Amino acid sequence: MRYYYGKQREQFSLTEDTYEGWSMLAAESGRFSFVLDDNAQENRIAEFGELVFCPPGHTLRRLALEPISFHFAEFTLSGRWTLPDKVRIKDVGRLSSTFRYLQEQQEEDLSDQLREDVQHLFEDLLFMAYREQLTAQQKRSGTIDPLMNQAAAYIETQALEHELSLKGVALTLGLSSSQLTRRFQAVYGMSPVRYATKIRLSRARLLLAETPDTLDAIAEQCVFQNAFYFSRVFSQHMQISPSAYRRTFRV
Repeated sequence: MRYYYGKQREQFSLTEDTYEGWSMLAAESGRFSFVLDDNAQENRIAEFGELVFCPPGHTLRRLALEPISFHFAEFTLSGRWTLPDKVRIKDVGRLSSTFRYLQEQQEEDLSDQLREDVQHLFEDLLFMAYREQLTAQQKRSGTIDPLMNQAAAYIETQALEHELSLKGVALTLGLSSSQLTRRFQAVYGMSPVRYATKIRLSRARLLLAETPDTLDAIAEQCVFQNAFYFSRVFSQHMQISPSAYRRTFRV
């Protein structure tokens, strides 16, 4: 619905507000206290690495505890998925990268309707929150699948080295391809192949933004067959071409 990056300041402009949609508040630097609805509720503290969520129609009260810069968004959720009031993101490297790209977009002249690239970046924040929430639920229910954690670690170490074979990964873990896909999907919400693609695209995003490498060179580094295939996959998943992404996010 809307996104805003607040540059460093001593305090929030508003100490509280009630939003029509879901809202997210996340510190990039500094800390803040927050409370939802009930004044008598004990204030909680949030800092970098933690995303604070407030459901539609609820009041979010906040107070900066030190000079703060922050990201704010109001959004809608489809389906039955709900969010806890605070989620800690363990992958702070990815979080920092997404924050930086969002900040760069905010410094452009955004129209009233969020650009597709901003929406994609914010959806990445929601994906990280979803993954942390899913892991927490699995820990509470005792349904964590250690073998799938091993599968994810294996894919992460191999995805940028050479072309991955689903059958090869399955054999390494002593599973059939169908067993691997089913169990991996249950834990991570995506197939092993999609997981590997996300890792490669994440690396490609970094190379596009921070290096002068050609598309051919990036395709090779990210284990895509050629620049044409890389461009097609990138555009399909990111909803923007590699060249347009580079122009938008080049540091």
